[in-house]
Amino acid sequence: MKIDAVGETGVVMTDANEPVLSGGDQVIGFRELEYEIYGGGLVKKALVSGRKGWVWQTRKRVLLLDQTWMDLPGGKRGKRFHEVLNEEAVRVVHKRKRVLLLAASPDRGRVTFEFRPFGAASRLLAWLKNEKEHREMREEGTLRSPYKEEMRRT
Repeated sequence: MKIDAVGETGVVMTDANEPVLSGGDQVIGFRELEYEIYGGGLVKKALVSGRKGWVWQTRKRVLLLDQTWMDLPGGKRGKRFHEVLNEEAVRVVHKRKRVLLLAASPDRGRVTFEFRPFGAASRLLAWLKNEKEHREMREEGTLRSPYKEEMRRT
């Protein structure tokens, strides 16, 4: 998990504000959202106050690219970014007028990403939520086949 890291153009994102993808990574969706990042458990400790930027959902991670560009040393440009791997995501919770992405990592502990979506943007993290639910059911042994029982026997 990376929070408030600085990434340069060509390494983290392109000049067109798109993420640089590694092998096997595929974009599921992207939206422009407002977000905040909190740390800790019971008490909300703001790690990143309200920001606006582009949120990219891929098959391997959720990448948040802040809106503003920065001039980096060496004449390069870049942005602040935040990244959560899908393995670090614990749960996606849809609440009224916001979506929470609960994540945990050994180095950061428990972190909550709060998105303020509207309209179609609220469905951005639906794929990740379904993926987490299917994995939990598979581990518990309660996942059922989408095919009819009698069709599988023949």
